[in-house]
Amino acid sequence: MEPVRMPVLSSPFVPALNPHAADVERETIVWASTFDLIRPADVRRFYKLQYGILMGRAYPEARREALQAIADWNTWLFLLDDQCDEAGIGKQPAALARLHQDFLEILHGRAPGTHALPAAQALADLRQRLVQLAHPGWFDSFISQVERYFTANIWEATNRLQRSMPTSAEYFKHRPWTGGLDMYFHFIALARRKPALYMQTYALKRLAQHANNVVCWSNDIFSLEKEARSGDVHNLVLILQHESRLSLQAAVDLVAARHNGEIRSFQALETSVPSDIDARWFVEGLRFWMRANMDWSAATLRYRPCVEQPAAAPVYHSIFGSH
Repeated sequence: MEPVRMPVLSSPFVPALNPHAADVERETIVWASTFDLIRPADVRRFYKLQYGILMGRAYPEARREALQAIADWNTWLFLLDDQCDEAGIGKQPAALARLHQDFLEILHGRAPGTHALPAAQALADLRQRLVQLAHPGWFDSFISQVERYFTANIWEATNRLQRSMPTSAEYFKHRPWTGGLDMYFHFIALARRKPALYMQTYALKRLAQHANNVVCWSNDIFSLEKEARSGDVHNLVLILQHESRLSLQAAVDLVAARHNGEIRSFQALETSVPSDIDARWFVEGLRFWMRANMDWSAATLRYRPCVEQPAAAPVYHSIFGSH
């Protein structure tokens, strides 16, 4: 891949860090190890990924128990994402759909069997904890967002199987779901002990869409080298480079300009949130998320080139085949 210059990405929001972040970071690695999601040999290096710290930045006001559950979910989902992006199942939409169906049944309350995959056992633990923490109705909405994320994963897997690069129009349609941000924005309510009522107004929906784009498009820049090396084309930089016949640097700069435009649109719109609803906490949560992603992306080992990274434990061998 040709070398590129990192563009200037706007990040005007104030950074924050939950006082429990370091403890949560340590405990999420213990949790993942307990469920055999990561290998013992990878624990020390796994700290450098900072999955728990990311959640501490995104939810600085969350109470300890809620932040731990959110961080454990984040760790579980990142490990699943790695399997979809880099392992064989990421090119097997039918097998991935079966795995997703199993996970959805667990989220709906089915107990995993005695010989269930470690990821399924871990998910059952997450479900129990999230249900206990949430307001009534919150978890049902959360499941619907997880289902949309899983559907987007199948779309990506189908593209990989067919060796097809999506068009920019297809990408813009699916990217809000492949990033999973609606799930994480839903966690703002859990972190603040609020019911999930924030999507009832047009202004809040638009703000969430802008924030979603900000996080996803900056991620496409930070993860560019990682995804290019693995041959994954689900990246806006690569799609625009191919579609518009741009140099890689020009494509990076174009995505950065789109990112910065979304920041400006968010700032222009946030003043229009109706004053008669209790929603400023959600807008503040979106700001925290955009800044958290920026700061974490610059610090995590996940996107750094030429650095040995922890390997996700082979928790899906029954899908992939023999060891």
